[in-house]
Amino acid sequence: MKKIVIAGLVSVVSLLAFPGMQGMGGNGGLIGKPIKGLKNSTVLAKVNGKKITVGDINYYLQGITGDNRIKLQDLPAQHVKKFVEQYIETLEIYNKKAKSITKTPQFKAAAMKLAVDMWLKHRLENIKISEKKAKAFYEKNKNLYFKTAPMIKARHILLKSEKEAEKLINELKGLKGKALEEKFASLAKKYSIGPSKVQGGELGWFNPKQMVPAFAKAAEQLKPGEITLKPVHTRFGWHVILVEGKKSNNYIPYDKVKNQIIGYLKRVELHKELKNIQNSVKVTYTIPKN
Repeated sequence: MKKIVIAGLVSVVSLLAFPGMQGMGGNGGLIGKPIKGLKNSTVLAKVNGKKITVGDINYYLQGITGDNRIKLQDLPAQHVKKFVEQYIETLEIYNKKAKSITKTPQFKAAAMKLAVDMWLKHRLENIKISEKKAKAFYEKNKNLYFKTAPMIKARHILLKSEKEAEKLINELKGLKGKALEEKFASLAKKYSIGPSKVQGGELGWFNPKQMVPAFAKAAEQLKPGEITLKPVHTRFGWHVILVEGKKSNNYIPYDKVKNQIIGYLKRVELHKELKNIQNSVKVTYTIPKN
């Protein structure tokens, strides 16, 4: 049973899936201004003389969403009554009909599972990761997680035949800079049979690995501002390519991945805690064999 339980706990928080991050925060996307001056002690309703306060509703909302940041004080005024009505309805059904369910083994098991889930979330939120530790992880794993691929910005003209491509290359030879770009775009709009013709053959930035090998190889060999002097043949047809820009391998800045790193390192720390729990339990299995 030990391994099954611990594996279940681990899967709940997706412990070691870097760089994933995963909750309704803030006002959950609800639009509008909150009611001014609300306090946890503010009474919002009375049910058979029992006061229902802002604090009661906050605990309810935090419980059903699993997000301790949610408070009526931050939610739009027009939604407050709905939340109060929902809480009262739940309270009355619980008191008059559902309370007996809490004595069943199934409910106790479900409550135990809910308690564990809430503890996992709370523990994960409260693990502290220092800036020094996060930066050290970034430096150590730069090449593994944070290296960007080389990128190329290019235009192309796609044609049915090699002769058509050669003819356009001859028209473009000798042109440079803005004159080359404008002429290339004009010819692409007029002659290209590819979908990019409406943008003057513009392909934008792309990773060469996204392209068919022959196209990628030709583009990689060109410098910005150069065109292919021989048509490039692929299964789509014959290409004339103009490279407009290149970006070499680089690294995603630390500030852009800091939160991902901290989230991952928190999950690693929680995983260690769960392993300690696992190792502290002695289990003897007595499952009958078939």
